[in-house]
Amino acid sequence: MNEVKTTELNFSFESILEETTKDFISDFEEEVDIITFCEHPYYLDQPLHSVERFVLKIFYGLKLDNTEKNVLIRSFPYDKQGRLFTEVEYANFLIQQGRTNLLSATDFNSALELVLACGRRSGKTFIASVITAYEAYKLIVKGDPQKYYKLPQGEEIKIINIATSGDQALILAKAAQNRILNSKWFIPYVEGKNQAEIRLRTKRDLELIKEEIKHHGKPLDPHASIKIESMSCTGRGIRGGTVIVGILDEIAHFIDNTGNRSGDVIYEALTPSVATFGLDGKIINISSPYTKGGIFYDLYLDSKGRGGEEQSDQNKRMFQIPTWEMNDTITFEFLESEKKRNPETFPTEFGAEFSSTILGFFKYPEKIDEAVKREFETSVPNSKIKHYIAVDPSNKLNGYALAMVHIEYKDIEKEGHKVKEPFVILDRWKVWNLKDPEFEGQDYIDETVVEEYINGLFFRFVIGKIVYDQFESTQAVNKLKKKGYAAEKTPFTRSYNMQIYGKLRSLFYEDRIELFNYEQGIKELKALQEKRVGKRQFIVEAPTQGEIITDDLPDVLANASYTALTSEVEGHVSAICGTNGNQKFNSSGKLTNITSQYAYKRRLSTNRITTNFERARQMGLAR
Repeated sequence: MNEVKTTELNFSFESILEETTKDFISDFEEEVDIITFCEHPYYLDQPLHSVERFVLKIFYGLKLDNTEKNVLIRSFPYDKQGRLFTEVEYANFLIQQGRTNLLSATDFNSALELVLACGRRSGKTFIASVITAYEAYKLIVKGDPQKYYKLPQGEEIKIINIATSGDQALILAKAAQNRILNSKWFIPYVEGKNQAEIRLRTKRDLELIKEEIKHHGKPLDPHASIKIESMSCTGRGIRGGTVIVGILDEIAHFIDNTGNRSGDVIYEALTPSVATFGLDGKIINISSPYTKGGIFYDLYLDSKGRGGEEQSDQNKRMFQIPTWEMNDTITFEFLESEKKRNPETFPTEFGAEFSSTILGFFKYPEKIDEAVKREFETSVPNSKIKHYIAVDPSNKLNGYALAMVHIEYKDIEKEGHKVKEPFVILDRWKVWNLKDPEFEGQDYIDETVVEEYINGLFFRFVIGKIVYDQFESTQAVNKLKKKGYAAEKTPFTRSYNMQIYGKLRSLFYEDRIELFNYEQGIKELKALQEKRVGKRQFIVEAPTQGEIITDDLPDVLANASYTALTSEVEGHVSAICGTNGNQKFNSSGKLTNITSQYAYKRRLSTNRITTNFERARQMGLAR
């Protein structure tokens, strides 16, 4: 008779703990980097958007890739398809635009603080949850983090997420818990959770539990020495804990600078605790921007260096990234709808811009570079084309500036059809100032030099109209009128300033303006500031400090472009004779060809038209 053997089942705490952890825990585990941690199936198994990966790599000091073009960058609202960059190219792009405090795309270290200014729907909560999970993982991998950091055994180490409200704090807590609870790696280390926190065990905690079970039959303490906690923005809740990482979600919106619900108070309360952990302590500031004031804007300025690049704080890593760059799944249709719904707040909420009465005028300065189509000014006249000149007389601070443009009609695609649209072509762009050789030793700009240059333009080119800024221009305008030129003063009122600069910005954004390469003019365009003086009113002007403090060249470009468009496109064409003896004359709204001789005779009786031949006689250049 065969003896039947039975196996005694052992359901002790110790056996269960051994069984559940044997396949997951390694005493000699090597720490992986943040990208591996996010994307590997054993850890978070969480794909990253290309810009999310880019930000995390730089913050944790990982080398950027310069081979694969996988960073899609769009420019709302004009570049829906976007362009692909390598990570290094994108870093250089941000450096060039001043939207990061990186000094080099290839030589940087990990940082202690992240200052991430990005728009709504950019995935800020997701990034916060990923960093939360990774920092918890790093603590656990150390085995005994309390011993590693020379803390008392069993002392709780916190990772805290702080949000603008209780409800937002719960959303942040849920996101962090989702990352951890859906990870295979974290399975043996989770002790428990509630809505606002999750408690984790270290490897040392698990050893203590085993020892207590062995000697006492059960654990005497939960031994969960890592806590991830989410809370609303009150400074009191931060003080007193041992915090290794503090994540400040939407810190720009932590009310104002008074009381415990203050961004300043919270940041100051957090800093000493994080400093306990040396280079491993981190503060993560993630927010859509608000006003040019408060703690988030201060951190932004500190990171860039208030006194210039050499004073930038490289312990902080700053990025300023709009929604359409950060999250490539957001559609332009959604963004256009949001902009129509609230145009005043759109630049801050989605464009990641700090709000102020003073903003950069060109939100997409790269459009200025794209408009540069040739290296040199126009030198060969075309008698079939009318040109328009704008002049800005000098004052004690600025130079004497001039721009000359003409209109060309070109085919563009619009809703699947080719249509002709007017393009502004820049022919001349010039400024005279006291540093020029011809004014050496003088304390004023000799206007005869400028007048000779303008007379030369009238002699060589067909000029439809010349306009002057009204500042000290009466005498110059009258001189030109006496010679029969179509000259007038333009009022640089607030309304006119808005009109001409609004038109100029549209030309750049719609790719309907072509410049030649004039470095000073391009710098002045990029430096322009928009000063808001009412709900829907603004003035465009130069900065009051910095490398560029003049706007003469943009002023004349805007004025000349506006004059050309309103004259030709709207049909208000001045009657000026061409160098070939013919011109188009607009007497009844229709353009007809007439000879210079006829035009000259007409001028004698009407004083309205002057031929170029007559001008040459007046200047003593012909008989």
